[in-house]
Amino acid sequence: MADLSLTAMLRATLQDAPLALPVHPAVASRAAALLTTGTADTEDFIALAGTDPVLAGNLLRAANSAYYAGLPKIRSLDEALSRIGVETAAQVIATACRNGQYPPQGQLHAHYLLPLWQHSLGCALGARWLAERCGYPGLAAPAHLAGLLHDFGKWLLLACFARLAADSRADNGPGDQLAAEVLSSMHVELGLQLVAEWHLPDQLVGAIGRHHQAKLDGEDLVVVLVRLANLGCHKVGLGWQSDPGLVLPTTSEAQFLGLDELSLAEYEIMLEDHFGLV
Repeated sequence: MADLSLTAMLRATLQDAPLALPVHPAVASRAAALLTTGTADTEDFIALAGTDPVLAGNLLRAANSAYYAGLPKIRSLDEALSRIGVETAAQVIATACRNGQYPPQGQLHAHYLLPLWQHSLGCALGARWLAERCGYPGLAAPAHLAGLLHDFGKWLLLACFARLAADSRADNGPGDQLAAEVLSSMHVELGLQLVAEWHLPDQLVGAIGRHHQAKLDGEDLVVVLVRLANLGCHKVGLGWQSDPGLVLPTTSEAQFLGLDELSLAEYEIMLEDHFGLV
């Protein structure tokens, strides 16, 4: 494997045993506390999964598994909980948290996990906030889910990095710059692959596949909301990419949605307040 390029090693790793995606330790701790009570209900699990892409993805995966083939595809977390039930949801969450723990040698995993989680949650909260501000309350929940999972391929790449770091055949791993290039260039492809393999709802295809496209496609409002939420997170420095010079009111997304400077300033303040960025 040492003779392969980094991208080739990553693709080879994906062909090995299935990878468990990393759950943020703080979320895993909250999940453990919730599961210990034995009294968690549907709303508790929906609220918990709504803060972490891996938990949300696993619940949707369970609700759209082969066991339910022939039934309508589940498109939301509340539908997922209704289909699989609280007991199964608890098992799915516990398994995801247990499998999503990685050894300390995964330095890139440790370096990128918190910023990626903050960015994903920021896009989820932002897309929901923007949907409500623009007068689309019915899109708030799907926009939240799409924002949470728009970078889903990056979680798979982090799992690959962790496995490579633990593999004695591999070198010490890529530096930060190279890792950032790989995460940027491969995450859309792998995110779409996960949607297909996990039988996730088709509505996620747009958010995952088109959130970086140069041309705005205004036919899918959820995608537009996620794109603007994503730009807002970059503007305030939420994640490892930062673009403080970005002028949100001039973006095609803001103009399409008809958002003025005051609304977008309030959006930035919401993100900064939630994540303590000021």
